[in-house]
Amino acid sequence: MSTDAPMFCVNHPHTETLLRCNKCGKPVCLKCVEWTPVGYRCKECLNVQQAGYYTATRLDYTLTALIGAITSALAGAVAAWLGGLWLITIFYAPAAATGIAEIIRYAIGKRRGKYLALVACAVFIIGGFVGAGALARLTWSAFRFDLARFAARVFLDIGVWIFIALGASTVYARLRS
Repeated sequence: MSTDAPMFCVNHPHTETLLRCNKCGKPVCLKCVEWTPVGYRCKECLNVQQAGYYTATRLDYTLTALIGAITSALAGAVAAWLGGLWLITIFYAPAAATGIAEIIRYAIGKRRGKYLALVACAVFIIGGFVGAGALARLTWSAFRFDLARFAARVFLDIGVWIFIALGASTVYARLRS
């Protein structure tokens, strides 16, 4: 389709262009277009296409938070129980986080949400610390609350931090796609 009249971008009326969106056909400049495997698409067409990928409901986010909190608290208690065995924790954390992510994925029917991975990651961090703290509270101060020992057991334990870092990144990576 060759014309003698120049085309101008629909978003930048002073920018001359030869490109068109391969879906809607609007003339667009290089600033307003994204390369896809099927050609150049304008940002409006891409947003409509990507919105169809996200099918998660509010119930799915709620289930993600509840299931993630419970399972990560249990996994955090195990990580605290492993304690100074940080070499074992390096292998345990991704395995536990993969299991948690797959339980969440199964519970929500494999639906996808834009912020589902972030919710699961945040809940994993909180639940992991809560689980590690609960076990530390039971083991270090069964009859009276000793804040110094509690803080030392939870926040100074390198195994808990390894568990949180590796586990949170694994949960995020498993659920973002």
